[in-house]
Amino acid sequence: MKLKYTNEQIKKCCLAYRRGMPVSRLVEKYKVPRSTIYFWLKKYKDMPTHHPDNYLNIAHNRPIEKKQKEKMKNICEILQKVDCTVSSPLRIKLYELEKLYGQYNVRHLCEALQVDRGTFYNHVLRNKKQNAQVILRRIEMNKIIKKLYEDSRGIYGARKIHAIMQSQGYVVSLKFIKNAMSDMNIRSIRDLTKKEFLKDKRKERRNILKNVFVATAPNQKWVGDITEFHFQEYTFFICAILDLFSRKIVAYKISNRSTTQLITATFKIAYQQRNQPSNLIFHSDRGCQYTSYAYQRLLSNLGITQSFSRNRTPGDNSVMESFFASLKKEELYRRDYQSIKEFKDSVINYMVFYNELRPQEYLHYISPNEKERRYKPVQS
Repeated sequence: MKLKYTNEQIKKCCLAYRRGMPVSRLVEKYKVPRSTIYFWLKKYKDMPTHHPDNYLNIAHNRPIEKKQKEKMKNICEILQKVDCTVSSPLRIKLYELEKLYGQYNVRHLCEALQVDRGTFYNHVLRNKKQNAQVILRRIEMNKIIKKLYEDSRGIYGARKIHAIMQSQGYVVSLKFIKNAMSDMNIRSIRDLTKKEFLKDKRKERRNILKNVFVATAPNQKWVGDITEFHFQEYTFFICAILDLFSRKIVAYKISNRSTTQLITATFKIAYQQRNQPSNLIFHSDRGCQYTSYAYQRLLSNLGITQSFSRNRTPGDNSVMESFFASLKKEELYRRDYQSIKEFKDSVINYMVFYNELRPQEYLHYISPNEKERRYKPVQS
């Protein structure tokens, strides 16, 4: 059943994020799925906070002042260039403003002579086909824009072309250049190549495991993940790797930060302790740490095949999710930790208990270590 959330819940969650609370903490505090929180943050990114100390308001003061100064400067230049005043007849004001169309922001043009923007657009569009001066100027500017674009081998976008044309003495607005590039169907290859690169990367992130959480021997399939735990004012992240054959935790590491370095260090521990296995599949979710260039390069260099869960499908890594649930329910949630050492000792003791003593239904009620002790390689 699809859950419904009130506007008050959405507002509180978005405000907490803007004030510095990480998404993982929001999930735990408000009991809302991670994907739903990201949807709220994207949809209500412009929601006013009405909080005097909110950093968004502080951060926006400087850009607003800069835009205001630029606007006043443009209006002053417009008033100096036109051969009329604010009190002149409308048709004269429209005629004078049309001469400057494309050189300044339309909003600034209209505010300078107090002309309604809709009226100005109607005038320009009505006369565009008949106004040879406007057509000739557009053709001339288009040639310059296209030449700068081609000389850059398609690298320059509208902003760079705008800056270059201004430095060469052309009076033209950024919006004019954007519209001209759109009409000519040209755009910076930076945008296109990035999209193609990300598209190729998404193709590479396949779910090779396909929810088959069974292995016939140790070191065939590993799964990994990170979980978060809070006590007092502390936040810690536990990264673990599990072998699907025996359900054994082959390596784990605790850190106060969820970083690529954390999962890289954990994997290196597992790889060394398991005698550098070959033909190994490693499966995880699509978290930014596991999809980072550094981590993927590490696994590629070691000849390890990387598998990923599908988006918003935690069941694709259900064995790892189940282990972390057991860790919290059977150990972490039962303790009232008074120090970091006490917390870390508790995790260490549980890992030993889990691997050596704790029987598992999947293993017909023997422990992971016992499962591996009973394993006999098939003689070829």
